[in-house]
Amino acid sequence: MATHIISRRIQYLIQYINDFSYPSKEKILDFLNEKDFTISARTLERDFERIRADFGLEIEYNKNSNGYFINEEKSVKVASFFKFLEIVSIADIFSESLKNSNKILDFVSFDDSKYFRGIENIKEILIAISQKREISFVHENFSGNTFKDYTITPILLKEYENRWYVIGVPEGLDEIRTFGIDRITALSCGKLFKIKLKPFKTQLKKFDNIVGLDFNQGEPTKIRLLVDRIHIKYMKSLPLHHSQMIHSENEKRQFFVDFFLIPNYEFMTQILKIGDEVEVIYPPELRDEIKSIIIKSLKKYS
Repeated sequence: MATHIISRRIQYLIQYINDFSYPSKEKILDFLNEKDFTISARTLERDFERIRADFGLEIEYNKNSNGYFINEEKSVKVASFFKFLEIVSIADIFSESLKNSNKILDFVSFDDSKYFRGIENIKEILIAISQKREISFVHENFSGNTFKDYTITPILLKEYENRWYVIGVPEGLDEIRTFGIDRITALSCGKLFKIKLKPFKTQLKKFDNIVGLDFNQGEPTKIRLLVDRIHIKYMKSLPLHHSQMIHSENEKRQFFVDFFLIPNYEFMTQILKIGDEVEVIYPPELRDEIKSIIIKSLKKYS
């Protein structure tokens, strides 16, 4: 069977187990059969083994529930995997649709990203990370309007708001830095790097405490927002951060929403996007800062 077919079967299998509560082996096989993948129970077990080896997802059987589930504690970066799965699935859908009709793009509207540069660098950066090689490039600083040569040890590719960034350790430094790939030119792959990554992977965990990219603005703190009923549906379908916790509706049909994170620039931007449907309750420092931004903005229109 072709690799593409196996890949699609694996996609369906993982998504089904994630979406349904402890499906039995029989239900999984019936579901795959409905998707035109008729396999044996033994082949299903081999798929579980492959998913564990290739993707770091531990699919286990729960005797009490008589079904299978993804053990997130034993798995590697489950959220990142499902983002990857989403990208792959959408790409497959468009690929098949284009084969059937070259007019399919008439029925789809994308954000205008035709001016985004550097997407061609992703493959070479990924190869460098997997082969543990340094990369060199010229980076443009937008705020300073300057260009600088860098050689870095690349550690991670990160996507935020439809832009891609490479995170790595610049030569001669002992801390990670973030570089937008749309500002990178003259990229080349170099020699094997010699630094030990473990201390820097600890630094990468700081991204768990933020929205976006800037983790150099203090320590995580408890944050509470009061959000109107209309917008809460958007926050349920697409949380602002993994720590988000939505409480019960109050008598005014509003919701308290709690976070534990560093209130950096990107997080404040997300709050401001919500407009008059949100209010910062605490901490007072964040409340005052948001208020100050709104007042300054209002003065420009007075």
